Amino acid sequence: MNSRFLLFLAYAFLFTMAIQYFVFTKPHTNIVANKDVILTVQKDSIVIPNIPQVALVNNLTGSLLIKPCEDMSVSIDSKPLSFSGIQTEAPTFCNALTIMSGSKVLLPFSDLSKVFAQMSGKYIVTLKTPVGERIITFTSSPPGTFRKVLTDIVYRPIYNTFVGLITYLPGHSLGWAIIIITLIIRLILLVPQHHMLSSQKKLQVLQPKIKEIQKKYKDDQAKLWAEMLALYKKEWVNPMGSCLPLLIQMPILIWLYWVISGINDPSNSYHLYSFFQHFDIRNINSHFYWLDLKHIGGLIGGIFALTLGGLQFLQAKLSFSYNKAPKKTEAIEKANSEALASEFSLDPAMMQNMMIYMMPLMIMVSSFFFPLGIGLYWFIGTIFVIVQQWYVNKIAKKKEVKE
Repeated sequence: MNSRFLLFLAYAFLFTMAIQYFVFTKPHTNIVANKDVILTVQKDSIVIPNIPQVALVNNLTGSLLIKPCEDMSVSIDSKPLSFSGIQTEAPTFCNALTIMSGSKVLLPFSDLSKVFAQMSGKYIVTLKTPVGERIITFTSSPPGTFRKVLTDIVYRPIYNTFVGLITYLPGHSLGWAIIIITLIIRLILLVPQHHMLSSQKKLQVLQPKIKEIQKKYKDDQAKLWAEMLALYKKEWVNPMGSCLPLLIQMPILIWLYWVISGINDPSNSYHLYSFFQHFDIRNINSHFYWLDLKHIGGLIGGIFALTLGGLQFLQAKLSFSYNKAPKKTEAIEKANSEALASEFSLDPAMMQNMMIYMMPLMIMVSSFFFPLGIGLYWFIGTIFVIVQQWYVNKIAKKKEVKE
């Protein structure tokens, strides 16, 4: 009883202190800060090719005029950085900035992306203001070996492929670039995907033979497994074929997410190949009709996720269109076949339900947390597979009629 009472007093004390702090305590004002100019950096340690986010806060009573190339000096490991060449390569960096009273403005360090990407070390930024010099420091370090290798092998080729397409597309459209790349990927996977869909369709046709083997060798698991493998080999069927397309898609989705989410990031200028150095990354248009392809979630994201889930459900239903819904009289037989299945073999009925119901649900939920550009890629790709699945079903029906 005493412990409960003490616990109640502790909670009451914390609640009272919280009310006093948030309701009755007036915010402390610093008169000096209200008449000051503050220089801040978002992270005091960055990794190449990231760009520091340095901001200037004007707490003076009037507006503040800053000329970066005249009022600011930058040193790297105590060596001063010359602005003479920067005025030619990045003239916008030298443009005067007007910071209104009480506002915060990012300094145009994105124009110096190549400098920050190529020169690591300790940076010291000194800015002259009407109330004295303001100094900020941060450290830029090179990426680790694994990240550098992954960037050079995966990220740079994909990003430059996008830039190569966007450079020549009307309006530098990211949306049309995604559509073209989706079609290219689907054409590359056309033959393997066709074999996978055909194998999946053959597996459905073989269900009576599979059930017969399971029933015949129910007491000999080794023989059952051997007979199943022999049947798969004879009919050229891969029972894992239906899972392979998803396994192939996963790394592609990760790479596209990596590229699309930061498509306009100025630090990407460091990743451009020499023949794309003239292209200004800021000109990439990430809007495709009414969609912001970098947007994540929200109402539009929810609608897009539901659409993708519906398309994936349609594709799954088409892929298992050969199987008829089990009748009541077949329920016992189905239960027996599941009980007879070897621990090493896959249950086709369970796989079918997973592909028809679970897979669309997983894609619908995951796409809600992806940029809409990834959703556009999956949307076009799913339509392509639906057409391919329809063609495979048509061929299967013709073979069934002939037999």
